[in-house]
Amino acid sequence: MVSTYISYDIINRDMKSSLKRVAQESQVSRDTQYYNDNIGKIKTVDDFMANDRLYQYTMKAHGLEDMIYAKAFMKKVLESDLSDENSYANKLADDRYRNFAASFNFSAETADMQTGKQEEDVIGLYKQSLVTEGDDAKTEVNYYDSMIDQVTNVDDLLRNSRLTTFVLKSYGLDTKYYSADHLKKVLTSDVNDPASYVNTLTTNKSDYLSMAKAFGFNTDGTLKNATAQTVDQKTAMEDQYLDVVPSTETAFKAERETAYYKSKIATITQASEITADSRLFSYVKTALGLNTNMLKSTFENIVTSDLSDPNSYANTQGDGTGGNYSKIAAMFNFDTSGNATAGNAQNSAQLNQTTAQYMTRYDDADQDSLTALTTYYSTQMKSIANVDDLLANQKVYGMLTKAYGIESDEFSKATLKKVLTSDMNDKNSYANQTRDKRLISLATAFNFKPDGTPDVPLLAQSERTITAIAKDYIVQKTRFLSGTEQTDAKTKATADAKYYQDNIVKISSLDDFLKDRKLVDFTLTAKGLDPTKVDSDMLKKLFSSDLTDPKSFANTQTDERYAEFVASFNFGTDGKINKANAQGIQNRGEIVNTNNLFLHQTMETEQGDDNPGVRLALYWQRMTPTITSAYDILGDSALLEVFRTAFSMPKEMSNMAIEQQAKIVESKLNLKDLNDPDKVKKFISRFTAMYDLDNGTGGSSANAALAILGGSSASTGISSSLLEALNSR
Repeated sequence: MVSTYISYDIINRDMKSSLKRVAQESQVSRDTQYYNDNIGKIKTVDDFMANDRLYQYTMKAHGLEDMIYAKAFMKKVLESDLSDENSYANKLADDRYRNFAASFNFSAETADMQTGKQEEDVIGLYKQSLVTEGDDAKTEVNYYDSMIDQVTNVDDLLRNSRLTTFVLKSYGLDTKYYSADHLKKVLTSDVNDPASYVNTLTTNKSDYLSMAKAFGFNTDGTLKNATAQTVDQKTAMEDQYLDVVPSTETAFKAERETAYYKSKIATITQASEITADSRLFSYVKTALGLNTNMLKSTFENIVTSDLSDPNSYANTQGDGTGGNYSKIAAMFNFDTSGNATAGNAQNSAQLNQTTAQYMTRYDDADQDSLTALTTYYSTQMKSIANVDDLLANQKVYGMLTKAYGIESDEFSKATLKKVLTSDMNDKNSYANQTRDKRLISLATAFNFKPDGTPDVPLLAQSERTITAIAKDYIVQKTRFLSGTEQTDAKTKATADAKYYQDNIVKISSLDDFLKDRKLVDFTLTAKGLDPTKVDSDMLKKLFSSDLTDPKSFANTQTDERYAEFVASFNFGTDGKINKANAQGIQNRGEIVNTNNLFLHQTMETEQGDDNPGVRLALYWQRMTPTITSAYDILGDSALLEVFRTAFSMPKEMSNMAIEQQAKIVESKLNLKDLNDPDKVKKFISRFTAMYDLDNGTGGSSANAALAILGGSSASTGISSSLLEALNSR
């Protein structure tokens, strides 16, 4: 008879081919195809339990074939809340039941109208829209500044839609439905003639009159002067545009205000000249952090104070001790009569300090408003119940339209509702059919069902997969460690897991994922794969693989965990998150894992029919990566049988206290050796040799080994009543 080790080695040396042969068996192929075609149709536990082919397939895959008859028991397992450590499945000593339950999702995942990442994106886009708004304003002002001087008559101005739009926006007037003829009559009106066109208007008269005064056109449209506007008129128009158009103070405007301040402060000889110029006064109040409503007289009293006199205004007012006001007074050079000393209202050092403070503070009020608005948005996202509530909230609505570059009256709310409730994985959905990138981006920022209620977010990995990956990573990093070494490793692994859990939900595409090597390495490690052996090129090949094609790159790897790694994500071969990969009671990763387990169980069962020792050896080989302590061996009857056989330990060992049994396992077997493939192979060689020595060519001992692994008869398993009794202890 061929030795157990040789039989085992023939199978194990090319596990891929061995499993392929099993997969090609007609019954196995039919069962697998049926499972893959139908598991997605199952909605409830009862549906699943009623379909014997699906039920038996998964039971066999998880090594629970001997418990197929115990449907009532298994239903309790499937209905367990695995997040509750006291739930039915979690209290069972045998991990197979918990793993079986974890491979399904019969409880609804958490619906979330907008994930943290989506919320961050919206807020980020809104903030960017303000920056873009400022940049665009600067571009338009520079264009206007250059081109308005090239206008030779009123028609030149009106033929240039960009210049015309600039002028209209400066006065807050309609830029879509204006009449060129109307504007021409306004701009060529004699503003001093009460009967002129502009003076007889009844709508927006003041705006149009100001517009006419801002230009120098004759009644026939020709220029009164060399240019359409004087320097002062042009500057005033540009300043007005910067006041009206951008929603917030811009850096460009701040630079212009600073240039104005520098040019004017050099001409100031009296303190009252600062307060008389609204731009100068506003500038110093902002730069010095003064109340915007400060009276002119208060400012003049401050800067004309004699700082050498402890009873002067600046030294006695302000914060109660004169501290703030005295510092402000020191920023200027005015005597008590308000005259600039030595001819300078400010020296270079004082001027530099003032302008530097202004450039730091010019947008403080806007930043405070922005913080308040984004905080409001985040708060509202926790309370808004449906799409109608979202669109009815005017502050949120305004923020969204601005973030996505949508004009306030561009689309009706009914249209936006259709956009927001579109299925973005359906190319024929309303949002996708618009082909409007703004609307498509808006739709992907929320998770609504067709009825407008919150839906489960489409993530790169499902909630339960994220939880499982994080747990598996910590196990891998702390495996076989003890004492301080284990504590330190667990602390570090837990921190890594938090990074993974916080950031994997922010991933919206394969490119995003591959850019974060920390996330990539984390997931590979959790799967028991060595990240150093997986470069960027290999990752691209893996994720471009069609997992339904046995010949794809991922499926032809020797280690099937690579395909399981890819399947744990919901990416399609195009790199986008595919809804089809995430839906159902099992996502794609769980289906792939179930298929692989089924093949292994089938192969091991078939080998066990000829030699139960081969089945035991293959089982040990497969389960080795999951062993984390001696208790994992003691809690699995098949693993314990392999250990006892390898070291000639008597069955009576199981009568000892569990702690004592663990000490025996640790004294005989260096658990860290299970990390070394060569040492695992050496151990299996020892086991098979001892197995052949004990069993010869088979017989009753072989039948006992088969019973330990679980045969086709329900009588060889642990009864559901016994498991329930253990559960109640």
